[in-house]
Amino acid sequence: MKRLSVILISFLLYLPLSAQFKGTVYIDTDQSGIFNKGDKPLAGVMVTDGLNVVKTDKKGRFSLPGFEKTRFITITTPAGYETEQFYLSAKENRKSYDFVLTESERTKSKEHSFVQITDTEVTGGMGRWVTDLQQYIKNEKPAFLIHTGDICYEPGLTMHNQVVNAQTMDCPVYYCIGNHDLVKGKYGEELYESLYGPTWYSFDVGNIHYVVTPIDHGDNPTDYTLKDVYNWLKNDLALMKEGQALILFNHDLFTASDTFVFKADNEHMLDLRAFNTKAQIYGHMHYNYVRNQNGIYTICTGTLDKGGIDHSPSSFRDIKVDADDNISTELRYAFIEPQIAIVSPMDSQITTSSVAASTGEKQLPVSVNTYHSQAKTSHVSYILSDAENKQEIAKGNLTSLTDWNWNGNIQIPANENGKRLHLTVTSFFNDGKKATATSQFTYQKDFKLSTIPGKDWNTLLQNAAHSGGVNDSQVKLPLQLQWTANTGSNIFMTSPIIAGQKVFIATTDDNVSLNTFICAFDFNSGKLLWKFPTANSVKNTIAYENGIVIAQDAACNLYALDADSGKLFWKQYINLDSYPYLTEGVTVDKGIAYAGIGAGLSAYDLKTGQTIWTNKDWKQREGATTTLTVAGNVLVSGTQWGGLYGNDIRTGKQLWKLSDNGLGNRGASPVYKDGKLWIISSKSFFTIEPQTGKVLQQKELSANLDVTSTPLVTEQEVIFGTADRGVFALDKSTLFSKWKAETSPSLVYTAPYSSTPQAGVETSPVASQGVVYIGASDGYLYAIDQATGIIKEKYNLGAPVFSTVAVSGNRMIVCDFAGNVYCFSSK
Repeated sequence: MKRLSVILISFLLYLPLSAQFKGTVYIDTDQSGIFNKGDKPLAGVMVTDGLNVVKTDKKGRFSLPGFEKTRFITITTPAGYETEQFYLSAKENRKSYDFVLTESERTKSKEHSFVQITDTEVTGGMGRWVTDLQQYIKNEKPAFLIHTGDICYEPGLTMHNQVVNAQTMDCPVYYCIGNHDLVKGKYGEELYESLYGPTWYSFDVGNIHYVVTPIDHGDNPTDYTLKDVYNWLKNDLALMKEGQALILFNHDLFTASDTFVFKADNEHMLDLRAFNTKAQIYGHMHYNYVRNQNGIYTICTGTLDKGGIDHSPSSFRDIKVDADDNISTELRYAFIEPQIAIVSPMDSQITTSSVAASTGEKQLPVSVNTYHSQAKTSHVSYILSDAENKQEIAKGNLTSLTDWNWNGNIQIPANENGKRLHLTVTSFFNDGKKATATSQFTYQKDFKLSTIPGKDWNTLLQNAAHSGGVNDSQVKLPLQLQWTANTGSNIFMTSPIIAGQKVFIATTDDNVSLNTFICAFDFNSGKLLWKFPTANSVKNTIAYENGIVIAQDAACNLYALDADSGKLFWKQYINLDSYPYLTEGVTVDKGIAYAGIGAGLSAYDLKTGQTIWTNKDWKQREGATTTLTVAGNVLVSGTQWGGLYGNDIRTGKQLWKLSDNGLGNRGASPVYKDGKLWIISSKSFFTIEPQTGKVLQQKELSANLDVTSTPLVTEQEVIFGTADRGVFALDKSTLFSKWKAETSPSLVYTAPYSSTPQAGVETSPVASQGVVYIGASDGYLYAIDQATGIIKEKYNLGAPVFSTVAVSGNRMIVCDFAGNVYCFSSK
């Protein structure tokens, strides 16, 4: 009898607990936004109390017991439906937790898209990017928008969802919690929960089960634990429908390991591969980076409102899911008004033809850079006519080669030789807007320029000391475009190499396509000679010596290629002993290649790939953009938010570190000249003794100098780019300001935390015959008088330039972000 009483009491105690949270999920048939008698219950909807997960019955009802940390009752919004409120606070003590859904075509289709933004870190206002995002969503109609965390701090948290929400964006909007969203309170997520709801939840669109989980660390302690998240996640994933695929969101990456396990502790782990996982999408790092982790894509997106920590372009991401649950991605750049530039044939120049490989006919190559932040480019058309009698010669459409570039060839009748021709190109965008550009040029089918031979240009600024900014080249104004070619993907901070009558360049693709290469072009004709596919983006400097091209990709692979054939001589994996990501540039000197950063910084025998030494004294920090510099017996490198380091070039032993006075907040590399290092950092210019690291001079300036521009040191000037004020020149002897050359506001912002309307110049200046040549983020190539700073010429390329020019003889190679390689000659 006593035993029966215990059982009965236990049963009675369980009953109210099991029915603590009840409710119904309805279809809002009359679209009133509230529950009415005509609304229909919906079966099979997942509902959770933060731990337990159940599905609604045939009458749309659910019952949940709750647990000690239940703060919300949350539904997994099913595919084909939307709701204005997918969670209800458990603190409200409702008698019934009812959810009203409306039918939705955009969340029903297996083929759909969504937009990711992240790390907006709002503190002083939202900015123009909100309008660009809002209009892009209006024009491209994604199924939803998600913000993957760092909203940020109390001001951002209270402001952000007032501006970016389902009503203002006209699509469902979801949020993740980031490390800077854990603010002071009873517990770190308290304020976030009061404004944004649960920190873990799921929703379905098409055949994809989307899961949001919270970051496991931050500025203040959390009330939740990884075990809490694990317990819920296990229950949530157990109720996935048969055949569904999984995509995960978190502010940070779950794991750098290809095993792809969610781990609470050694006893509580979930193998995410068992759930048909397609991708994990995150932010946190302030850079753009995609890895294929053995079939699962890990996708990091930078910041759309400002430049990234590693100088990644300001961007958001459009992600598409096809009918087979495969994903594709496209980075989108904010702040760009509808714009277009004809880069070949250039205005007021002489243009020659190419020969069609299939027919042998003469063709006029046409290349156009065009972009609009608020809508994709639907098509680009052209009309070619005689400039004098206005008679139409040809018209048609161009083909998209990269996210910025459209290309094509026009058949030219023989009787047009020697005439002035007029080209009109129009870009049409998905929002109905268009942009038009014209070019008037002289067509000569057999036009040839005289060439003056010059020295090889082996790396950034010609040599391992980066002292070739002043050289003996014969490049003079005016410039004539000799040829242009496109690599098929973006060119970032990689600068071109000129060696053995070839031009070498490497490309970047921060999408799942990973369309990345090291390319070789004929220096005289621009003909593609070979293309070597890399595993990931090559984001920075490559180098050449003795017939070997060396490059490292973002996924930490180091390649040595035969310069003549593109054949791989050897390959090494650079073990950083931390997250595998590299944006630094390599250097080669006297048969030794220097690559990597931090614990991966190493010296390699150029011919064999054998490791000579590895740095053991300092570690990598944030993503850096340093290109290694050889300064006598010292190898100079550094990390963003870390420091500038000098290592013994023979042993790898650390000799010194500088991090004070702004030297730890730096993207630039030094030039070694006149026995000193010359470098910009934060807001100052420095000269440094390379053997000891002693700072010899520091000059604070009224500009943001956190750019990748290595100074040009002449007999009279020190010249460099800035993040916000164009190009600066200091008097070499006094360090007083000598001149400033103002560029236009950047098309894309790359310097950390730089944003509209700042005028950024990330590239290094190169001087020839008293003229400084430098590309800018506004899409122009500038020719500036070295002594006065007067802009003598500028050439509109229509896409940002992050790559420093290379010169040899009377020719100059220029690369833009659209993937174009240009060869200019002196007329």
